[in-house]
Amino acid sequence: MVVDIRPGERSHNYYFYQNFEGQLVFCMTPSPYLWGDDRRSTSEFLTEISKRIINLMPAAANIKVRRTWRGLYPMTPDGFPIVDFPAEAPGYALAVGMCGQGFMLGPGLGATLASVIAGEKNKEDEEVLAGFKLGRNFSGQEKLK
Repeated sequence: MVVDIRPGERSHNYYFYQNFEGQLVFCMTPSPYLWGDDRRSTSEFLTEISKRIINLMPAAANIKVRRTWRGLYPMTPDGFPIVDFPAEAPGYALAVGMCGQGFMLGPGLGATLASVIAGEKNKEDEEVLAGFKLGRNFSGQEKLK
C-alpha cells in the first residue's frame, strides 16, 4: 500500500494498492470535505487522483478505470479516532472514528489495546491513548493536517 498524506490541489491525501488480481485500488479524501450521506458513484475525483498517482508512479499513466464507488468516512470533529474505556460501560473498549485510516492504524492500535486489556499498559501506551479520549474537547479543528 502506498499512502501519500501530502495535500494536493483538490485532495487532503490518497492511497493506493495492487490487489491480488493485479488491479490498482485507490482512495482519495477530497478537499474540501464532502459532508453528508451521498454515496452515489461519481467520476468527479478521477482527474485529481490520476494526476497524483501518475506523478508518484508514471507507469500508471495508461491504466484504465474499471469502476468507481464512493463511501463515507466515520470521523470525529478533530479528525482523531476515539479510543477509550468508558467508565459507564465496564469491560467495553471503544476504537472508532478512524476516518478511513483504520486499516493503517489497526495493527498498532490493536497491539496497544491488547496490552491495556491484558493489564500490561506502559507509559508509551498511556501517552498514545491520552489524546483519543471520548470526553475530550471537540471544539477545535481537524488536527490531522
